[in-house]
Amino acid sequence: MQLPAFKNTKQALKWLLVLALGTAMLACGEKPNGNTHFGTPEHIATEFFHAIYNEKDLDKAKSLSTDELADLMASYGTVRQVARTLLNMSYDEITINVNRAGQNLREQYDNKANITLVFTGMHNDRQHENMRTVTLVKQRGNWRVAVLHQDRFSSSAR
Repeated sequence: MQLPAFKNTKQALKWLLVLALGTAMLACGEKPNGNTHFGTPEHIATEFFHAIYNEKDLDKAKSLSTDELADLMASYGTVRQVARTLLNMSYDEITINVNRAGQNLREQYDNKANITLVFTGMHNDRQHENMRTVTLVKQRGNWRVAVLHQDRFSSSAR
C-alpha cells in the first residue's frame, strides 16, 4: 500500500487525524468506556470528559481530578464554563475515545500517565473533531486527572 504524498505537515496531520478518528469510530460506540478497562488511566480520563460533556456533572469531574484541578474547575462555577473556557471545546453531543492510532497508547511512568483522547461531536449543527492529552497521577491508589494540555494544532478557539 502506497501512502499519499503530502505537500506540508499540516496536511499530513489532518490525514492522520482522519485515520485515527475513523479507526476509533469503528472500534467503539457511544459508551464512555468503550475502549478502556475499568480503573486504568484511559478509563479515568474518558470518564472525566464524559462527566463534563455528556452528563454535565461538574462534581463527578472534580471527583476524578486532583484537588488542585478540582479547585480550578470549581472557580469557573458551571460545567458549561469549564468546557467552554478551561477546555476550549464546546459540544452539544460528544463521543470520546482513546487515541489508538500510535503504537504507544499511553506514556506511563510509575504514578504518572499521559493519555491522548479523540473527541468527535456536534456543536451548532456542525461536526467537530479534537484531540487532547491529559496527564493523570496516581494518588492514594487511584488515578486522577492532574493536567489538561491544550491542543497544539488548534488554530482558533470555537
